[in-house]
Amino acid sequence: MNDATLGRFLILLRREMWESNRLFVASPAVLTGLLLVAMLWTLLQVPTEMKAEALQQAGAYLDGVSPIDLSPAFMVAAIPFVAVLYICSVIYLVNALYHDRKDSSVLFWQSMPVSNLATVLAKVVTVCVVAPLFTALASGILILIAVIAVSILGAGYEVEISGVWPLLGAGIYSIVLIYLTALLGSLWLLPMVGWILLFSAYARSLPFLWALGAFILLVLLEDFVFGTQFLGNWVESRTGFYNYLVFSIGDFFQRLFSYDMLIGIVLGAVLLAGAVNMRRFTD
Repeated sequence: MNDATLGRFLILLRREMWESNRLFVASPAVLTGLLLVAMLWTLLQVPTEMKAEALQQAGAYLDGVSPIDLSPAFMVAAIPFVAVLYICSVIYLVNALYHDRKDSSVLFWQSMPVSNLATVLAKVVTVCVVAPLFTALASGILILIAVIAVSILGAGYEVEISGVWPLLGAGIYSIVLIYLTALLGSLWLLPMVGWILLFSAYARSLPFLWALGAFILLVLLEDFVFGTQFLGNWVESRTGFYNYLVFSIGDFFQRLFSYDMLIGIVLGAVLLAGAVNMRRFTD
């Protein structure tokens, strides 16, 4: 990829983030604010004696604990953020290619030196690589504020928390794990990404219903013709958080370089190729 091609691709990425900032930037920011309010409200409801006792127990537990060993505990905070990311990703993918055709802007982009492949890849990179950065940042801010709050409360109640620095290190390390979790989940669900983009490029209206209806039809046909439920079971097996919740960097690479991941990426690539080909046809 030469400099000119890379420059055009980066412009496409900036365009995607500009148009979808409410989904991928504002949504995790709002979620962070809501969770902070919930944490503050909960803290105000807890009696002073219970807070002091909890801080003492936390200080005893954190003494000598490694940040790497402690960081998986913060992954619980990532679950609502990853869930919001995937909901926003579905909304984004459904409209990604459909709106270009609906407002005829696809004709403008096809008149530019930008290929259909680059356009589709920009949308995939946006949802799989760039958007998880904002998810990790928002959840990381929540975690770091919680760590700082624990330190301040410990000082206020004259409780010595010797493990504050390991706790802070664990919070920072957990931000990396949250991003890797979101990235791995996006790659793991690449067949779904390709499927939705295929119908976003094809449907004249209601692309989500087309994608959902076509999938249900395939499941019913399989059951009627072959008497099996392989497709439904396969999709169900790929949608659980346990498939891509990362607790260490080694865990990330182990799941990334697996046969199941490779199969999903190949199938996703085939569906994305169909979306690229379908984009050549305009209404």
